[in-house]
This record gives sequence, structure tokens and C-alpha cells, in this order.
Amino acid sequence: MRRLHLATLCLLLLPLAACDDARDDAPATTGAGTLAGKPNLVLVTVDTLRADHLHCYGHWRETSPNVDALADEGVLFERAYSVMGTTLPSHLSILTGLYPHQHGYLANHGAMGGGFTSSAGRHTLAEALAAEGYTTAAFVSGPTVSKATGLDAGFQVFDEHHHPAPKTLEDTSRRSEDTTAAALAWLAQAPREPFFLWIHYWDPHEPNLPREPFASAFRTDERLEALIDERVIRPEVLAERFPPRELARLFAPELAPALDAGEDATLPPIDRDAVRRLLNLYDGDVLATDHAFGQVVAALKARGLYERTVVVFTADHGQALGQHDWLEHGRIQGEDVHVPLVMRFPAGVLDGPRRVLDVVSSVDLLPTLLARLPQLAVSDLRAQLSGEDALGPGDLRNSAFSQRSARDRDWEPGEDTDGPKFALTTRDWKYYFRPEGTDELYDLRVDPGELHDVADAHADVVEALRRRVLHVLDERRYTPEAGAEDTPEARAYREMLDKLGYTGGAERH
Repeated sequence: MRRLHLATLCLLLLPLAACDDARDDAPATTGAGTLAGKPNLVLVTVDTLRADHLHCYGHWRETSPNVDALADEGVLFERAYSVMGTTLPSHLSILTGLYPHQHGYLANHGAMGGGFTSSAGRHTLAEALAAEGYTTAAFVSGPTVSKATGLDAGFQVFDEHHHPAPKTLEDTSRRSEDTTAAALAWLAQAPREPFFLWIHYWDPHEPNLPREPFASAFRTDERLEALIDERVIRPEVLAERFPPRELARLFAPELAPALDAGEDATLPPIDRDAVRRLLNLYDGDVLATDHAFGQVVAALKARGLYERTVVVFTADHGQALGQHDWLEHGRIQGEDVHVPLVMRFPAGVLDGPRRVLDVVSSVDLLPTLLARLPQLAVSDLRAQLSGEDALGPGDLRNSAFSQRSARDRDWEPGEDTDGPKFALTTRDWKYYFRPEGTDELYDLRVDPGELHDVADAHADVVEALRRRVLHVLDERRYTPEAGAEDTPEARAYREMLDKLGYTGGAERH
């Protein structure tokens, strides 16, 4: 039986009357937890946002007042996991409901051979909603979700960051405030309803350079010191295993251009104080993102749109921030794939705000959403989905499958690059399947930080979870056609990834 408990603040959600496409009325409900009309949909995805740095997910800092408020009105999935710790594959999974091995993109650099193109069994939510008469628009902030990746499929408006000659890491993306301004300008034009609006934010992604007042919003205190100890963050190990170019990306981004150019540059000490600064600035970027999200919600309310709009807030993946001797993402430990997932529906769909304790996956987002919208004639999209309705009446799968990014970086330590690696997170266990290495098992009940491998002591659990992983991998595997497309868009995308250090020996995701 699904384990649900009510949030502390329970709001009274009153069903609203049905309307005949009237702009001032909310969609009617069927009385069975679904919507009878076609509500607007706003999907917000945040790059590199680990769930446990949001206040509503237990972080002691007030990093997310606006996301917290959304959760107080809707449903918060406490244990949602991404399919991969990488931007493009994860976003494709969010927008198609398919695992990476099913949509065919296993790393960001996969798009250098050509962006995603939909086909039978590989359609996007935007395409399906556009066919249903929705106005579709996207406002994105980073290069790995640009038009070159194919994520613009189905969007009538696709607004992305442009920089003709990026010289710094900051040049490769735009801040949440700028993306929000573009999205709000589009809303101000009163787009035809119903609409699907996707907003993508980049701020928590390295380099963490929040502007004021967010840059100084958080200071080191005893709780931060305890967090560093709890996560076993060892700056001396980080300094040894990461090359100067990668260390600069996290700890001294102002030096990155010089290192990219092959010039000599002296890095600051990579010590505990550097880790403190990194964590404080990361939380500052989280707060900046939350502020931008709050502006979107405020605009929806000011324009009378909020009560007929479904709002979904999630992330593509997390960020290691020194945990497990790793700084970035691309891997599939908990800190890399545990993501926020909050859904807020118009009145009448839920009987009150709630927190879901079951383990869910990013591929469950679309089935959960579409189950509340049975009137949409999107049978082709529904048929391709690999996930489940996380709010349905039956037993949930209660596990999440993740896959490590396909990459080959000459500097990276070998213990985590020994061929493919897959993970299955369940209520009690975290299992890693390595076809070319040794499997691992962690008991999350006593070891949530995944520090002690207990595979040898639980051979039966390992075997059972291995069968479940192999079952997922055997479902509808897709192999994209080989060969790179030498187009101006592909070349520009390749150059941007090279600037970010994502290609060749420095390919990072």
C-alpha cells in the first residue's frame, strides 16, 4: 500500500465549476482526481540541483521558500531519482518518459552526432500537447538543452541563450533572472490557452557565481561543518585526483580561461575553507533559482492563470560537491541522482497536500501527469511510457533505475570508469550492476551515504536486484544511427561543449 502522509499545512481544495474554454475559469474536475478540461502546464527543470539542498527536503537553510510553498499546496515526492546524472539524457527522459537506453542518448556529447529526432515510440510531451491544440514554448538557459540537442521538438517558441564568442564559463549559459525575464515577457503577451511552458534554469551548475544578495546569503556555521564531516568530504583527495582545469571550474572559475589557453595559473589552496565556500555559493545559486521560480508563480497568479495551471518543479540531476571524492555529476550515487519532484494541480485533483515516501523515477513524471488528464488524446505518447503513475491506486514499482553517463576521460580515476554501470534504488537498498566490474550493494536503512558495501553479505539481494536491472535493460533498447552530422549547428554545439570541457579527454558528463 502506498505510504502517504499529509504535509503539515493542509489546504482546503474546493472543486471549481466546469467551463467551456472560458479564460477566467479553472478546469473542471471529474470528481475522481482528474481534470475534465485542458489545463495549462508549466514545467520547471533545474540543472544540477540535488534535492537535499532544498529546505522542503530537509536542508536546514532557507534555500527554497517558493518551492516550499508549492509543496504546501501539492504533492512532494521525497525519494525521486533521475535516470542519469547528465543533462541531455535526463531531460529527454523527462520529456519522453523513456530511459536513456530507450531514447538513445547516453551522454551530452551524443548530440554532436545529431540532435534528438522523434520517431515512432520516441515522441516528446511538447509534440503530443501541440497536436492537442496547446501553445508550446520553452525558455532554456544552458547549451546542453539547446536547439542543437533536438530538445526543441514540438515547441513553437524555443528561446535559448546565445553568445557569439564565449570566453568564460559564464558566457556559456544565462542566469535564471534572464531566462525568467524572457518567459515572463512571453506570458505578458497573453498566449493562447491552453499552453505548455517549459522553463530550464542553470544556476546551481558549476561555476557557482551567484550575484548579490544571493552570493552572501549563507555563511559557514556549525551545521555546515557537521555536513562536511557527515559527507566525508576530503579536500586533499579532491586536490589530488582532479586536474587543475577541473579544480578551477569549481573553486576558481576566473582562472579557467587561462588554463584553457594552456597558460600557467596558480590555484588557491583546495582545503576545507574552499569546500565551505563552494557549499555556501551553491546554496546561494539554489536560492537565486528559487527566487526566479517565485517570480513565475507570482506572474501566473497576477494574470489569473494559476488556478487553471498544473505546475511541476524538478531537476535533471544533482551534484556531488565533494561527496564520494567527486565534485561534479555524471555519476549515479545518491547525491548525483536524488532530485526534487513537486507537482501542484488545480483544485479538486488532490484531497490535500501530501508527501509521497515511495521511490519514484523521472520516467514516472509523465505517467503521473497524464493520468490526471485522461481527456487528452495522446495514446501514442501514453503507449511509449516506461514509468508508472506515482499517484495511482495500485502498488507502485517502488524502485528507480539509473545509468552512468557514457564517457572516457583520460584523467579520471579508473575505479569508476570500468565500463557501463547501472543502479537500482529501492526503499531499503542501493544496488550497482557493473557488467565489467564488481557489483555493489548498500543498505540505505543504516547507510544512506553509501559508504559500506555489503554485497558479500547479501548475495540473495544482489541476485534479485540484478534480475530487475537486467529486465529494465531488456525493454525496448534503442540504438541511434552512427555518424556525425557536419552541420553548422553540430559544429557550434561541439565548440560549446569543448569550452565547457565536455569533449575529448575533458568530457565531463
